[in-house]
Amino acid sequence: MSKRLGLLLAVALALTMIAPASAQEPVTFIWGSYGDPVQLYAAVVTDGVSFNVVNQGCEALLAFDGSTTNVIPSLATELTANEDATVWTAKLREGVTFQDGTPFNADAVVFNFEAWRFTDNPYHWEANFFEYYDNMFGGFDDASLITSVEAVDDYTVQFNLSDSYAAMPNTLAMPMFQINSPTAIQEHGDLYGTPEVGYVCTGPYRFVEWIPDDHVTMDLWDGYWGEVEGNIERIIYQVIPDNAARFAAIQAGAIHFMENASPEEQAIIESDPNLYMMLRPSLNVLYLAFNYRIEQFRDPLVREAISLAINRQAYADTFFVSAEVANTYTPPMLWGYNPDVPMPEYDPDRAVELLAEAGYPDGFSEVDVLALNEDGTCCTDEVEETIPLTLYWQPVTRPYNPDGEGLGQAEAADLAAVGLEVQLDNGGDWASFLDLGRRGQLLGLYNLGWTGDSGDPDNFSGYFFSQCNQATQGYFDFPEVCGLLTRAKTLTTIEEREPLYQQADALLAEYNGRLAIAHGQVPLVIRSNVTGWVPNPLGTELVRFVSIE
Repeated sequence: MSKRLGLLLAVALALTMIAPASAQEPVTFIWGSYGDPVQLYAAVVTDGVSFNVVNQGCEALLAFDGSTTNVIPSLATELTANEDATVWTAKLREGVTFQDGTPFNADAVVFNFEAWRFTDNPYHWEANFFEYYDNMFGGFDDASLITSVEAVDDYTVQFNLSDSYAAMPNTLAMPMFQINSPTAIQEHGDLYGTPEVGYVCTGPYRFVEWIPDDHVTMDLWDGYWGEVEGNIERIIYQVIPDNAARFAAIQAGAIHFMENASPEEQAIIESDPNLYMMLRPSLNVLYLAFNYRIEQFRDPLVREAISLAINRQAYADTFFVSAEVANTYTPPMLWGYNPDVPMPEYDPDRAVELLAEAGYPDGFSEVDVLALNEDGTCCTDEVEETIPLTLYWQPVTRPYNPDGEGLGQAEAADLAAVGLEVQLDNGGDWASFLDLGRRGQLLGLYNLGWTGDSGDPDNFSGYFFSQCNQATQGYFDFPEVCGLLTRAKTLTTIEEREPLYQQADALLAEYNGRLAIAHGQVPLVIRSNVTGWVPNPLGTELVRFVSIE
């Protein structure tokens, strides 16, 4: 039996076991997921699969409207600011409860934000790093841009900030700031968000079960405060990591939806009356990052050589249905994009010359890891160890990276052509890959990417580069860029902020601080009997709008 046939049979068996047995079964939408969630407590995760799940049952104070990045009310009916945007006041929706019966009110909002902000809070667990809070609000404890969150009355919350923050509405609409049940968090502790517990929120679908590496099930909750426009009563996220098996499943009608069709599959979709394809706008970026503990990567000549060695156009043409080569980290559809930054070149001959200028006429296959300072920042002049030059490829499919292994192999071949012999590594599995990255332990080159969460450039270049020398960003340390982005966060108008983001992206491109590769439109494949799907550039697509005819 071939490997692919075995995969298809295994998928068919699994789907048969979970399919509705009779007409009395709930109307079930089966989402063919390219990976397993990492966690279901949105405040501690950064991956799209986890957000796909929690977005169906959890809600933030604000939300994004349909196919746009426009902010609309959700758990808050309004959000207003004082003149300099240092005090934000949210009026909360009344009559809302969490799925465990806990009242939603100002105290619940304060509980969540204090758990995220304070490292000595009993519900701020060391094992579950609150990365988004750290990056969006400048740190924890006294470093946080938020100095206090106060319950003015039962349904009014006031956010007091140490400086202006015009992006506050977009940030509060991001899924990682969804409000979870204080009762559930207190009851389950650091098991909250795991397969044993799942989540407890205010949204239309409640968590039922999570069988790791197989499926997650959610059922329509009859206590939901809002309207469910579609007819879906049950959602099943069926994990099918193999791209070919996932496409075969949707062709067979075993799943209703999947992301990331390949270019070869596009023609099949167009000729199949049972399928159709939509493109999610490319508010994303695929990139190749440097870990700056590697002494060789601190040399601008080496970084420029690597940039010239990789064939971005070939990657965009080979691995994407629709993508454009990236000249900056920020995608063109987002304000703050700098169209004047030159497109990166592919010039392997010049790459060889630059490596020779840097002292590597024959290239290299090993690199030196510098020791950290006592405060954990990078770096001393001491070489801690010499290791193989490693390129970490993503062990999962992602909307911004449809073929992690294929891309890694293509990059390795391009680098070998200029004398850089890399060892390929996937970090283990996706959870391990993310954990290594979070701790600054992807010691080499590594592919990652980003899909925007807020429609504001503070969530793009600002998220990654406004704080220098963080382990989570490979110890990126360019103070001029960090300073520009920190200042941009505190200004109150787009007219003031946009030039700073554009200048920061120009500097990033000039320094080759991180190599942007492509912005890809994400192909969404849908069964023809499914209606109401609304692609959103942020990826916050909600099944409550969907119907199966």
